[in-house]
Amino acid sequence: MKSKLAIMTALAFTSAGVQAVDPQAIKTESGFDITPLLSTGLKYDDNITSVSANETDSWIMTVLPSLKASRDDGVTSLEFSAAAYHGNYFSSSSDNFTDTLLGGLFNTQLSEQGKLNVKADMVWGHEDRGTGITEGLNNNLDDPTRFNNQTLSGYYEYGAVAAPARVRFGARYFNKEYMNQREVTQFRDYDSTMGGINFYYDTLSGTTAVLETSIVDIGYDFVDPEAPRDSKETNVKAGAEWQISALTSGEFKLGYQKKEFDDSTRDDFSGVAWTVNANWAPLTYSNFNLGTGRKAKDPLQGGDYIKETTYTLSWYHNWSEAVQTQLAYNRLEEDYVGINREDENDSYTASIKYAFRRFVDVSLFTTMTDKTSSVPGIEFDRNIVGVNFDFSL
Repeated sequence: MKSKLAIMTALAFTSAGVQAVDPQAIKTESGFDITPLLSTGLKYDDNITSVSANETDSWIMTVLPSLKASRDDGVTSLEFSAAAYHGNYFSSSSDNFTDTLLGGLFNTQLSEQGKLNVKADMVWGHEDRGTGITEGLNNNLDDPTRFNNQTLSGYYEYGAVAAPARVRFGARYFNKEYMNQREVTQFRDYDSTMGGINFYYDTLSGTTAVLETSIVDIGYDFVDPEAPRDSKETNVKAGAEWQISALTSGEFKLGYQKKEFDDSTRDDFSGVAWTVNANWAPLTYSNFNLGTGRKAKDPLQGGDYIKETTYTLSWYHNWSEAVQTQLAYNRLEEDYVGINREDENDSYTASIKYAFRRFVDVSLFTTMTDKTSSVPGIEFDRNIVGVNFDFSL
């Protein structure tokens, strides 16, 4: 699961490329371009602990400074990033948090046929009370749940740029450790190791045929009293990625996932998995995105695994060089296996962004979340409205 800080930092640097705002980098003698960004805002949250009754509301001030250093000589590119995300709750200081992120990326063309990519990041993050591992336990906790995780991933790709066929050998290591609430979190510290091989074949129509294969070994640091959670996953997907024109791009991958637990008392999973993302831009200044996915994943609370299905729909529209709007809908369906629980989460987002100056963006946003569950105490409604300012050089 990606941390909130990692997602927000990625959005900060990504959105900088599509806004009217054009962040200016500081060029150094070493060849690195240094790009600082600062995002700060004020929002109102009417249910900060995601409870079904007796909600607590609060105004929240957020500050997200970030820094990216990049260098590209045409053969090798390097990128380093750092960010800190602080939230200050006016009505509940115990929910204050400071998350940090450090990351690095190395990419090089070893030869005409070989390319190497390595990425690493470290996150010291948090989960809001009543979310993630503390869902339904919000009234019994005094502060957010803190964790840290480390990810090291990379791949070697063989295949000439002009050749239609390519093969990619990839690997990833991930480790997550919770730092507090140990009576709740101690049995969810884990690490996972993934190895995989992907095959690509480019057609003349802007479409690439894809075959993805991977094996994941998941091990938990402490044995769950219910039963050990260590497992192995096998994933195979086939499909296509396309960039037919400036109007349409996306991916469609359908396959099979198998999850086997080391402990025979837990239920194994085998079934269909898929990933679909489609982008359509009928106009140069308007873009629609549709996505869906299906997979089995480990639960943060009880049960053996969760059959997760996601649906997303969004629309971005640039009304002028300075004004951009976004409408988005996300649906998450979770069917727990091993316990009697089914959750549904619907989220609606709307925002309008105005490029006040080349180096300043102002955004107004609102998010409405509605979660239902077959387990009492899990369901909640949550509404957030706010304003955000993005600054660059």
